[in-house]
Amino acid sequence: MQQIRIIELPRMKVVKSGPIRTEQAFNAFNKWFSDYHASLPCQLSPRDFMWFNEREQAKEWIYALPTPTGADETDCGGYAVEEFPFGLYAVAVCKDADLDEAADWMKTQQEIKDWVESSELFTLHVNAEGTEERYPMFHIVTPGWLQEKGFSLEDMYVPIHMKE
Repeated sequence: MQQIRIIELPRMKVVKSGPIRTEQAFNAFNKWFSDYHASLPCQLSPRDFMWFNEREQAKEWIYALPTPTGADETDCGGYAVEEFPFGLYAVAVCKDADLDEAADWMKTQQEIKDWVESSELFTLHVNAEGTEERYPMFHIVTPGWLQEKGFSLEDMYVPIHMKE
């Protein structure tokens, strides 16, 4: 059975939290996106991703706006609206990092990287001058009511490219 799947995320408008360095900043974005998401008449879930921005040395939370959208920063709680760096991602499921101090999260991310490095088709994305910043990211895919019972899984996304 194949454990890693390849997903292409499209170019889309997203709302970014900016660097999250405090619990207050984390909670503020969580409240904004939860309220905004609950107000949508039709929901795709999950619409949010989180990554560690190496340049900023901080977590960033990203929320995919519904399309088409006319949203601007006034509609989005003052958070920045940006184009998301689209592309291919190698994806696998892992335990929520909060459940095991990120042990399975780190193991899964490394297994994806090892799989990509041994692939004949794909190569890992490298952030460099002239490339869009893309980082490994995740989102929780378990419904909230199951998370409250101590069961929570995440999809781990690692940015990749086709080999030339």
